[in-house]
Amino acid sequence: MKINEAVVLVGGMGTRLLPYTKAIGKEMMPVFDVPLLHKLVLECYNSGINKMIFVVTKYNKSLIQKYFSENEYLDNYIKNNPSKQELLKELKMLMKNMKIIYVNQQERGTYGALYSARKYIKNDNFVVLYDDELIVNNKVSSINQLLEAFNKNNQMIIGTMEDKKETVGVVVRDKNDNFIGLAKSSETKSRDIIVGRMILNKKVFIIRKKCKFSKDNELYLPQAIVHHLNGEAKLIRIEGEYFNLGSKLGFLKASINAALKTDYKDELLEYINKL
Repeated sequence: MKINEAVVLVGGMGTRLLPYTKAIGKEMMPVFDVPLLHKLVLECYNSGINKMIFVVTKYNKSLIQKYFSENEYLDNYIKNNPSKQELLKELKMLMKNMKIIYVNQQERGTYGALYSARKYIKNDNFVVLYDDELIVNNKVSSINQLLEAFNKNNQMIIGTMEDKKETVGVVVRDKNDNFIGLAKSSETKSRDIIVGRMILNKKVFIIRKKCKFSKDNELYLPQAIVHHLNGEAKLIRIEGEYFNLGSKLGFLKASINAALKTDYKDELLEYINKL
């Protein structure tokens, strides 16, 4: 069963990155030279996905649309400058090959955002991405790791990574790696937490009426799955380097990591060494 659709939850306000995110959503923060959202779309493209569904809000929709749309004025401005055109080559390729749909988020929380996209998902199984998490693996991308696990098990897949510092939201799994609970780190030997990489099935939408809002008036996706689809999703540990772009330190680390893979590496290392 080929999976060619991805839903990106792009509704967060990014308050940890204020004041920058007062005007620009965290998903459009530059990871060295491209927005995080660009990197997520590129990873989807390289994994055989050709349809992106962005669940957005009225605050960030226009900027994202502008980024993934033609700019005739800019194209004319750089038409005689091949080096500048080269900088836009990858973006133009994504714009040409990826179908992008924008959906307004109707309810708060990750489950609320995903539920808003239900009418736009054609196939039974689809990828879900969070907009503020980057996982770097130069050999096998996080999405391809999900797809590999899905093709073996043919059930919903939820990506995890080890986090020894996290004290809440630690996953609980049974002997077959099925997702059966969330706990505090003091209550389980596990140190894995859920990251924003999943393959879900449309059955996740059937449980909406059973889901309850949290104290902060949000509907959370992991809680909805474990409470109402208990044992139906398999947990896999994703290999790679994780960056949380919702935090300033995570954003800086991701940018440095990306820059060190470019021609700027030597100059950047020289500067860091001076510091």
